[in-house]
Amino acid sequence: MKKNPLFEQCVANVAPEVMAEVNLNIDIANRIYDLIKAKNMTQHEFASRMGKRDSEISRWLTGTHGFTTATLAKISAVLGEPIVEVRRESKTKYIFMSMPSCNSLMEVSDNSYTNSKINSCVISYEN
Repeated sequence: MKKNPLFEQCVANVAPEVMAEVNLNIDIANRIYDLIKAKNMTQHEFASRMGKRDSEISRWLTGTHGFTTATLAKISAVLGEPIVEVRRESKTKYIFMSMPSCNSLMEVSDNSYTNSKINSCVISYEN
């Protein structure tokens, strides 16, 4: 593919956050397109299920459309798959609590903690 120096110069002057937004929109459009095809659905069927015009779905799939979270949620519901996934912390949470007055015998194989004073306690739970 022949490179156009003017195009290359224009792209070089685009702010990083704008490039990130464009790339994200393209990734989302590609994900939607892939799911539509995987479900053996036409763009027309997808548009009908979304309550949208075919032309709007075509614009979505160009990668130039910015999606609201409400629209992404509806697309996910219609296609039965997540469109965007957010990293989540582990479901197990840990709380470190100070317990200065707690004395206890702890049995550890090397006896290094026997008859020692516990200064803190770790509690884990799941959401």
